Amino acid sequence: MPVAPGTYWDLIERDPPPTKRRANHAKVRTGCATCKSRKVKCDERKPFCGRCEKSGYEDPSTKRGKDAPLASITGKRSAGCPVQRLKSLKPRIIEETQQFPVHLLMPSSLSPAYLNDRDAPFFERLRYQIVMDISIWCGANYSRHILSEIMQDDCIRHAALALSAMVQAVERSPNPSSGTLTKCREGQVALYHYMKAISLCRKQVVGGITSQTVRSNLTSTFFFAMIEILQGNISTVDQIMMNGTILMRNAMKLKTSSGSPMVIWDQQLTDIKAGFDKLTIMWGLCPFFHSQRLIYSTSMWSDQTQIPNHDAPMVVVRGYWTRFLNDLGLFMMSVRCGVVITPEFMGTVVSQKSKFLKLVRQWMSVLDVLMDRERNTSAIYPLSTMKASCLSALVFLSCFLDETDVSYDLHLQSFLEILQICQKFIPEKPPTHVRFSLDIDIFPIVSFTITKCRDQKTRQRALKIFNDITYRQAFWNNRGLMKGLQALVDLENKGRDKKGFIPPSSRYYYVGSEWDIERRQMMANFVCVGSIPTESGDLPTVRVPISF
Repeated sequence: MPVAPGTYWDLIERDPPPTKRRANHAKVRTGCATCKSRKVKCDERKPFCGRCEKSGYEDPSTKRGKDAPLASITGKRSAGCPVQRLKSLKPRIIEETQQFPVHLLMPSSLSPAYLNDRDAPFFERLRYQIVMDISIWCGANYSRHILSEIMQDDCIRHAALALSAMVQAVERSPNPSSGTLTKCREGQVALYHYMKAISLCRKQVVGGITSQTVRSNLTSTFFFAMIEILQGNISTVDQIMMNGTILMRNAMKLKTSSGSPMVIWDQQLTDIKAGFDKLTIMWGLCPFFHSQRLIYSTSMWSDQTQIPNHDAPMVVVRGYWTRFLNDLGLFMMSVRCGVVITPEFMGTVVSQKSKFLKLVRQWMSVLDVLMDRERNTSAIYPLSTMKASCLSALVFLSCFLDETDVSYDLHLQSFLEILQICQKFIPEKPPTHVRFSLDIDIFPIVSFTITKCRDQKTRQRALKIFNDITYRQAFWNNRGLMKGLQALVDLENKGRDKKGFIPPSSRYYYVGSEWDIERRQMMANFVCVGSIPTESGDLPTVRVPISF
């Protein structure tokens, strides 16, 4: 058989190379205590060994021979004899992880083995901080579902890694915008995973709507929206969330040939839907997201609201609260500021107002008991947020039918109590990392207080609280909302009389904003209270340009 040139050397039989063996040394039995503790070979020189003398361990405790002190034999320190101590080689235990609930932490062994060295740090940041932040306003169940889906679904995993990388890109960039974030290493990693996630998401939708498709797309859409809002692309966020809502609605209508639902809404998928609904409804109440208002304005609130018992666990309480808050948000969106309620719809509105007032009061009594029970636990923070939301809801439900907005002036004490609760969330030290912890729950409450409380001192205090708690929070709309709220306050102050009263003709609704992040500009739109619609049905609008 012919042999290729140059291969003869490989065919020659050769003896295997000798294995290098470590030289054996006789064990030292009479070495000094210092060398034994340092685990080095002692030369047994007396009265001090050479290693100790050279290393500066020349004290009586290292003396050997007949005159050796007791410390060299027993390891106990002789009185009056200073001993040079070695630095501890034990790993330092970091206490920061103790702030997270134990049942939410994943052991290191569960980290995906298929993640490369580039993506592993982003995954760690995701599960130890970002998911924990989201769980504050979506609930612990939702965060556990997200972690489970990240481990199992490629689309969700790429979307989650893209979000984590984008967060770190924002932290590195002194002037974050969509044009500069993708130039750094973290931004490029975020862009890579984002494109992969979008591609996988499209393939799933083309393949047909199933339970897994809905679960994967809702969670991925959740991450897509946060990635875009980090870059200030508000119109893109609005479109993304609208597409997710349409997908969810279509999935709920699909039936099999036998007439049964195509999508099986198990508990996990129901929790994911509730978290997605909460995000979209709360954003729909914000003046920046117009498409979500149009989508959810046709939705009807459910009549299946449940009030938990006084002894219910926090997981149950938060699940009930999320569903109640979603129903209340849908109702508020249908009668929000600037919406003209027709006579045909007025009867339904009044009936639903009475129903929600009754439910809010029931929740208030339950929350008072739960806050007393959990006052020394971490659950006091979400319970405090619920209490502030209930106070805001009571004020809104009592006053929203007043076309002059003057009735809000009678609720100054409620506004003060709301601010007292919200002030607890101001961090003692400014956070060093971008956070997601307060955006959905706290900011709408404080902004509601700023827009509806016309007391000058209380308004300025609310603006300061809003400014303090928005520092290092992730979402760009918070910064824009702060500027818009300040513009509203300045606009209404122009009509304040000498007694400090703002007449109805000088009160405004904050109805919308238009963004241009690249130019760092925003146009805030306000409608005067009691405005009469034009022939086209539009309300006269005051537009205020804002730069930031």
